[in-house]
Amino acid sequence: MDSIYLIITTVAKEEDAKKLANLAIEKNMAACAQIQSQCTSTYRWQGRIETATEYPVHFKTNEANKQTLMSMLKQNHPYDVPEIICIKVDEVESDYAEWLNAQISSKND
Repeated sequence: MDSIYLIITTVAKEEDAKKLANLAIEKNMAACAQIQSQCTSTYRWQGRIETATEYPVHFKTNEANKQTLMSMLKQNHPYDVPEIICIKVDEVESDYAEWLNAQISSKND
């Protein structure tokens, strides 16, 4: 069974989060995408400290789809330099892992 990955990104607008989530599910790149509540991010951009409201989006995928999903996020992301973080999940409940892999290996177009 493929390893499971959590891919995380953030966007400024809820509609951008929904667009990325829907695209990932429609294209069978992720079994689930969760749009989190707004958060406040503080970061340095072009030499200045910035603060912004963002929506984190968590995508659940597998080894076979992680690179495709990460590329799609980069190509469709509204930011110049998007945060795209990929975390390999060390442990996952076996029924959930089986469900996840079945969702993205199927062609439910």
